[in-house]
Amino acid sequence: MENSLYVGLSRQLVLDHAMTLVSNNVANANTPGYRAQNPLFQEYIAKSQGYSGQDPLSMVYDEGQYDTVSAGPVQFTGGTYDLALNGPGFFEVTAPSGETQYTRAGNFTVNNNNELVTAAGFKVAGPGGGAIAIPPGAKDLVVTAAGEVTADGNVIGRIGIVEFDNVQDLTPEGNGLYSSKNPGVAAIDTTVKQGALEGSNVNSVQEMTRMIDILRTYQSTMNMIKNEHDRQMGMIDKLGSANG
Repeated sequence: MENSLYVGLSRQLVLDHAMTLVSNNVANANTPGYRAQNPLFQEYIAKSQGYSGQDPLSMVYDEGQYDTVSAGPVQFTGGTYDLALNGPGFFEVTAPSGETQYTRAGNFTVNNNNELVTAAGFKVAGPGGGAIAIPPGAKDLVVTAAGEVTADGNVIGRIGIVEFDNVQDLTPEGNGLYSSKNPGVAAIDTTVKQGALEGSNVNSVQEMTRMIDILRTYQSTMNMIKNEHDRQMGMIDKLGSANG
């Protein structure tokens, strides 16, 4: 029967997904605002092949992933366009498609049109979705705790900051960005700190340990699958010889 091979294969598939997430965490250990991602598995009961169903198989099902939601360490940079969030909120940004997305990474800059943008070039959005234009030649740019932006004492906009009832509903889109089927609500428990950046919340030592554990488990499962395959092939050879 192939039952043991099916179980082993299901385990290999979820281990591969887990390794992808852990590797991505390690690669983003120094990425501003990055949140560690974790695999989410579930037991799946399947009928045994060749049996009446009295001995069901316990297989592994890849349920998805979830984020570690704890904030990363905040480091003072002194940069005019570096912003850190204190609280559960997210900055609103506008993707090239026009879709509103969300990020914790506040390492902003200014593009050729004097608009405030993310490191990937996405426009930082105001509450209404419009871009925040920085007047050419502005010398004193201040971002208040509420996200209001002033240039030389004149208010030029407000950065959109929203909160979500359940941040696990957000979908990672890469570049530290998330999308959501349901728009967030205006932040009430989040403030902005100018001249600072929130770092990644990845624990590098912990992630490297997880990577080693996953690798060992993967190799162990591979050996089990190989041994089972060799056992079955040996049985087939003996049956063939006996019938010959």
